[in-house]
Amino acid sequence: MSLTRRLLITFAAAGLVAGPAFADQAAEVKQRELAAQIVNGAPFKKDGPYKIGVSAGYLSNSWVVFALQHVRWEASRHSEIEDVLVTDAAFNPAKQVADIEDLLRQDIDLLIYWPVDDTAVADVLKRAVEQGVPTVQAGGGFTDAPGTVTNAYISQWNLGEMVARRLMDDIGGEGRIVAMLPIAGTTAAVDQLDALETVLKEYPKVELASVEYGDWNRAKAKQITENLLQRFPKIDGVFSPAGQMSIGMAEAFDEAGRLSEVTFSPGDEYNGWMKWVAKHKQGGAVTFPTRAGQVAVELGVKLLKGEDVVRGEAVPSVYIAPDAIDDYVSPDAPDDWWASQLPAEFLPEQ
Repeated sequence: MSLTRRLLITFAAAGLVAGPAFADQAAEVKQRELAAQIVNGAPFKKDGPYKIGVSAGYLSNSWVVFALQHVRWEASRHSEIEDVLVTDAAFNPAKQVADIEDLLRQDIDLLIYWPVDDTAVADVLKRAVEQGVPTVQAGGGFTDAPGTVTNAYISQWNLGEMVARRLMDDIGGEGRIVAMLPIAGTTAAVDQLDALETVLKEYPKVELASVEYGDWNRAKAKQITENLLQRFPKIDGVFSPAGQMSIGMAEAFDEAGRLSEVTFSPGDEYNGWMKWVAKHKQGGAVTFPTRAGQVAVELGVKLLKGEDVVRGEAVPSVYIAPDAIDDYVSPDAPDDWWASQLPAEFLPEQ
């Protein structure tokens, strides 16, 4: 059975086809309304061949590597795309600004980006649009910043709400929890925290003891968790939507001899995390689809052809229960691997 088919079955079985019931729908409803706005493609219409510039805020993260391969795969399916130029800012906001400026000097026709910091790149993105280069944010949360023409986005609020509700169910609605979020200040971190805090309003017996930022980094999350374990003699639950950070946290709990005391939320489809779920039969996953990179190219090509697009196309997350994880985990693949439909020739090297 294909990955897509398995995900659709999981989606339907979880009752998520029509969308979950949010604790407070205001933020998500507003985001959906903004995302549904139509962007006029006429100002960006041009003849090919096209040159795509990809500004990665970081390439040390395995999710980004897989999403980038989705960009390359989709680009290969369009004969009018002649080149894909990729830069890596290595988590440096100033370098990402310089990278985008350099890509513009190379006369790119389309810019796809993953930000280190949304605010830092806001001005250079606006300059790109003013030069007639459409900009597509790929894989983060939705943004309606003036410099972002459209988004291939994963609803971080929706994801965070799904993860938080599963955690509340698993800890019985009471206890002390800690949260591990991605890069501070990014849409992902802000929306995930907002979703968690919204859900927690329904659970007065749950204490959010600490909010931390692990930068989607396994080693950093582990180090932070080691400090949390020294600060708190008892931790009942962990809210961590990112599998890379979840597995780092689990390692810290295990090495401290405290793994049995804690319940983990779902992570994502990071293979190292799914291996852990398969072994321990808890947590599960809420997917963070790497095919957002592919959707970004699709949106960008439509704009270059003068077609209208929506301001944001959502790439939906779905829940995978622990007892279904064996259908998704790759036991023989590295931890830094992601479930995907990439053809073999586009899979990253193991």
